[in-house]
Amino acid sequence: MRIAVAILLAAVVAAGLRWGTFAVGGSDSYCYVHQAQGWSTGRLQVIEPLALEAPWPDAPRTFAPAGHVPSPTVAGAAVPMCPAGLSIAMAPFTLLDNFLARRPIALFLVVPLFGALLVWSVYVLGSRFARRVGLASALLVACSPAFLFQLVQPMSDVPAAALWVLALACATSSRPHAPAMAGFATSAAILMRPNLLPLGIVLGLFILARPQRTMGERMRGAALFAAASAPGCLAVAMIQQTLYGSPLRSGYGPLDTLFSTANIAPNAARYFQWLWQSHTPVWLLAVAAPFVLPGWLTGLLLTFAIVNAACYLPYVVFNDWWYLRFMLPAIAVLLVLTAATIDSIVARALWARDTRSSRPSTGSGRPELAEGRTHRVRAALSSVLTVAMCFLFIREARARSVFDLQRLESRYGRAGEYVARRLPESALIITSWESGSVRFYSNRKTLVWDALDPAWLDRAIAYSRTRGLEPYLLFERWEEPLFRQRFAGSRVAALDWPPAAEIAGQVRIYRPEDRDRYLRGEGTPTEYSR
Repeated sequence: MRIAVAILLAAVVAAGLRWGTFAVGGSDSYCYVHQAQGWSTGRLQVIEPLALEAPWPDAPRTFAPAGHVPSPTVAGAAVPMCPAGLSIAMAPFTLLDNFLARRPIALFLVVPLFGALLVWSVYVLGSRFARRVGLASALLVACSPAFLFQLVQPMSDVPAAALWVLALACATSSRPHAPAMAGFATSAAILMRPNLLPLGIVLGLFILARPQRTMGERMRGAALFAAASAPGCLAVAMIQQTLYGSPLRSGYGPLDTLFSTANIAPNAARYFQWLWQSHTPVWLLAVAAPFVLPGWLTGLLLTFAIVNAACYLPYVVFNDWWYLRFMLPAIAVLLVLTAATIDSIVARALWARDTRSSRPSTGSGRPELAEGRTHRVRAALSSVLTVAMCFLFIREARARSVFDLQRLESRYGRAGEYVARRLPESALIITSWESGSVRFYSNRKTLVWDALDPAWLDRAIAYSRTRGLEPYLLFERWEEPLFRQRFAGSRVAALDWPPAAEIAGQVRIYRPEDRDRYLRGEGTPTEYSR
C-alpha cells in the first residue's frame, strides 16, 4: 500500500510539472508571484512616482497592476489583493530562481508539492475508515477535474485545501500530539486563506467534544489546538494591518461588497451543477454516508464540507466552472465519503450474498477461505469502481481544457518577453488584463486603461511623453472592443491602424504615433511573433 501511495504522489507532482502553465498571467497568479518577490526582497510596498504625480483622477489606481490595489498605508504604492500564505511559501523558491535561472522555474514547484500533500492527507483521512478507502479516496482526488485544473497554476486553492485536509487528518488521529499538529496545519491554512477560518472552529469544537476522551484530555487537546492555531491568526492580522491599514481589512475590499444573502441561491445552484457535471452524480453517495456509515467521523466530515460551502455561498457570483476551486477542501472530503460509502455498500452486498448461499456446516468446511475470497472480491469490486470513476474524471478534465492550459497561458510569457526584447526601457504599456504579466516579464511600467477616466486617454498619452516615456497600447483581442467603447471620444481609441506587433495570434501591441503615419499613407508594418 505504501508503494502505491508513493507512486501516486510522484505522479501528482509529475502531472503538475508536465502540464503546468509555468506562466505568470492573470491577476491571481501575478498577485501571488509578485508578492513572493516582495517577501524575498523585503520590499512589499514600492512607491511608483507617477502614481503621485499624474494629473488625472484616481491616478494611483491606474498604476496598480492586475491583482493589486493602491496602498492605503503608503502613498503611491500598490499592494497585493491576495492573502500572503502562498507567497510566503514561494519566497524561498523565488530566491532560488534568482540565483539559478533567468526564467522562473523553481517557484512553479510549490503548488504541485502541495498537491502531493493534499493527496497524501486524503489518503490518511480515508484510512480512518480503511486503508483501501484511503487509497481509493486519494486516487479520486488526484483525478478530480477541479483539483487538476488548479494543480497546474500558481494559485492558492490547492495549497489551502492541502493544509485544511491535513489539519482534518491530524485532528482525527489518536496520537497524543495530534491536536497540536492539527493546530499548526490550521495556522498555516488560515495564513493561506483567512476566510476559511470557520473550518478551524469546526476542528476546535470537534477536539473539545471528541468521543471516547476524558474531559481532561479534551480540554488539553483543545488548548493545544488553540495555541498552535494562534500564530496564523496573528500573522494575518499583522500583515493586513501593515498592507491595508486594519487587521480586519483585506485587499478584496469591504465585506458588504463581497458577501450578500442574495448570492446564496444562485451560488448554490451553480456549485451543485458544476460538481454534478464535472465529477458525475456519484459524489451524491456522500450524502448517504450518515446512513451507511453512522458515527462521529462521518458527521465531522460532512460538517466540514458544509461549512466550507457556507463560507462561499454568500460570496460574489461567478459564471465559470473552475470557481469550484473554492470548494476543493469540501470536494476532497466528499470524495473520501464517496469512497467509504461505496466500500461499505459493496461489503453489505457481499455479506448478503454469502448469507443467502450459506449452508449448515458439516465440520469439514474452511470458513477462513470463504472469508478471504469475500475480502478479495470486495477489494476487486471497489477497485474497479474507483478506476471507472477516475477514468470519467480524467475524461471530463480533458474536455474542460485542463491539459491545454499550458498552451493557452503561454501567451502571457510570450507577450511579456516580446515587450522586454523589442520595446525600449522607457516604454509605458497601457494595458489591463496583461498589466501584471508585462511587469513581471519585461520590468516595464504599466498603466491600467480600464481604471483611467474615459476623458483622459489622449491627455494621459501626452503627459507620459512629457515624462520621457514612450506609450504603447497592449491588448488581448477580446479587450479591443471594450477599449473602443470606454474611450469612444478619443481618436487613438479607434485603433484604426495596423498594430506594431501581434504575438501568438492573441495579443496586439499598438504604437499611438503610428496612427498619423498610417493615415498619411506611410507604411506601418506589423511584426508577427509566435
